[in-house]
Amino acid sequence: MDQKDSIAKNTSQEPLRDTESALNTQIGGNHYKGKIQPIELIISHNLDFIDGNIVKYAVRNKDGENLIEKYDKIIHYCNLAKELKCG
Repeated sequence: MDQKDSIAKNTSQEPLRDTESALNTQIGGNHYKGKIQPIELIISHNLDFIDGNIVKYAVRNKDGENLIEKYDKIIHYCNLAKELKCG
């Protein structure tokens, strides 16, 4: 089984062993699940901080966060992008 397919999260704050990937580690929950981690998508597309946060909030499923809150966060970052990047 590929490391990315076995997203058994290391949720401790101990240093990673040489055989562990930081991509398989999440501190404070397990709300990022999927075949690709958001950071991989963000880096592969050279997204800036604002666009990266839009991606991050769009793909996560955080316990206790309702859909309105989730989409409000995405809209907030979209509004920031329009204001700061488009003038």
